Amino acid sequence: MNLKRYYTAFNRYKRSKGFGIHSPFAFSFVLQVLRERCPYYAYDDISSRRKLALSLAADVARHPRIISLKNAKMLFRIVCYFNPRVMLQIGTSYGVSTTAMLDVDSRSRLIIYTGDNPHRDIYDKVTADYKERIREAATADEAISHYRAVSQGDGVRFMVVNSVDSDMTRESVLRYAGEVLDGEGVVAMRNLSRDERMVTMFNELDSSLAHGMTFTNGRIAVIVGYRHLPRQSFSLWF
Repeated sequence: MNLKRYYTAFNRYKRSKGFGIHSPFAFSFVLQVLRERCPYYAYDDISSRRKLALSLAADVARHPRIISLKNAKMLFRIVCYFNPRVMLQIGTSYGVSTTAMLDVDSRSRLIIYTGDNPHRDIYDKVTADYKERIREAATADEAISHYRAVSQGDGVRFMVVNSVDSDMTRESVLRYAGEVLDGEGVVAMRNLSRDERMVTMFNELDSSLAHGMTFTNGRIAVIVGYRHLPRQSFSLWF
């Protein structure tokens, strides 16, 4: 933990409990989505697929970087809250986050650019039951182009960025994330503590956001581009 996060730890803890949050939207989102502890209908399925990924990854990685069960459940809750019909995902390793998002609604669909995925065989097995609802793209630009076309007028636009595999991908994703937020969409970003490019992207989006709110714990960030929300940034524990 860097010094800034150390010195702000108490204030982040208080805000995570709702203290000092005046926006009704932010108060509800923090306590009832990011920090919700009640069980949801898909939790058992999410846990089972994560266990499958862990068992398959045991032969290929000593310490596989699979999304934690806590974060997979939280990502599910975030998608459940905004309830997008079509989602865009950039980057994946094992498919646990992909399937967690699709668990929200059997009618939902997802467009994905998997990136330079070294665990393709595991991803295929974890997502096997969801293949009909997943459309893969060969590049980030292709995924963005298709998502732009199919998401028009079909609910809130929802974009998840797990990783970027090149500077070219980063620039394309950053531009489109700005477009999503300007159109009152939502962007979730993971692995901020592992990838400096992700941190830089989040900081650029946060600083350029004209309306809406950002929520982050230093590892995951959620950016909500709703025009009616006051411009605020929340650093929290969740």
